[in-house]
Amino acid sequence: MITTLKLFGTGQITIPKAWREKYKTNQFVAQETPHGLLIKPLVDEFFYEDGSDYFGLNFPLGIEAKELAAKLKKANGKI
Repeated sequence: MITTLKLFGTGQITIPKAWREKYKTNQFVAQETPHGLLIKPLVDEFFYEDGSDYFGLNFPLGIEAKELAAKLKKANGKI
């Protein structure tokens, strides 16, 4: 779905309600790309690549060390 977002005088934009409900988050990341701005939801686990064979994990709400170790062990077979 493509939609138009309105920029307010304070620099804020409003994400459509359907998107906010779909991703169940109030945190988004905006990334500048050669094609323009890319807006992605931040969910409990957010994976990203920087284009040079590196990747990262972001846990905006935090994560217990034991849970992180389990996720890394699981991901190790997929990398």
